[in-house]
Amino acid sequence: MRVVEVCNCCRSIFVSETSVRDLFRALDGCRRFRISVGNLSVSFVSKPKMREIHGRFLDDPSLTDVITFRGDPDFDFAGEVVVCPACALDQSRAWGTTFPNEVKLYLVHGYLHLCGLGDESEEEAREMRSAETFCLDFLKNFDLEVDLKPRIRSTHTPL
Repeated sequence: MRVVEVCNCCRSIFVSETSVRDLFRALDGCRRFRISVGNLSVSFVSKPKMREIHGRFLDDPSLTDVITFRGDPDFDFAGEVVVCPACALDQSRAWGTTFPNEVKLYLVHGYLHLCGLGDESEEEAREMRSAETFCLDFLKNFDLEVDLKPRIRSTHTPL
């Protein structure tokens, strides 16, 4: 069974690490798309951190929603998926989807990149959308446990 390491660097969201692990293990079980053997790393980062990673490793400091880094099976490492939950929240509001479903889409998208699918050309993007649709349908009964943490407000009234 694949080890899936989850790092949530965003204090403003709750992510069930077990839920994320289960999602990737379910995708591994789908068998239509395969990533290389080895451990998988999943990180949830802020918008500034995502810009920094995008600029540092892909020479593009613009904000993006998902970045993937292929691993090396010789080192028992399948790769890393980096997700920006704040982008997912923005898009879920813009498209009228739920925040957990948007994060699930980003995780699926990252997984498919690790499978070798691209999205640079129109043809690649069509293939990616088709694969995403297949995977999301496969996961339709899977509830990803991710949510916004409520902000604590003082309800104290001065006397």
